[in-house]
Amino acid sequence: MKLSKIVSECRLEKIVFCTDCEIENGYCGDLMSDVMAHAEAECIWITIQAHKNSIAVALIKDIKSIVFTNNVTVEKEVIKKAEEEKINLLRTDKDSFTVCGEIYCLMEAETAKD
Repeated sequence: MKLSKIVSECRLEKIVFCTDCEIENGYCGDLMSDVMAHAEAECIWITIQAHKNSIAVALIKDIKSIVFTNNVTVEKEVIKKAEEEKINLLRTDKDSFTVCGEIYCLMEAETAKD
């Protein structure tokens, strides 16, 4: 599923939108070591951890899109680093559980069409 469809359907705010990449799976987690151990490359990552270490983890795991939940503040240095590294940053005022459910349902519906 294209990231733009997820952004539109889940009403996510675009902070950095570099590429309309294909999303095949996702991961939800706030503990960096857990994300590094279990997230798949090119997934969409849902978290409240809006700091530079999130960008570093995304680079290590080849994650192209991060959704920050609970309307967390994203500092300018994080935005700048994401732009440099071509990582999409999105934000929502919804909690992680809600966003995960919405994205999961979208992806399952698309899979059912195929």
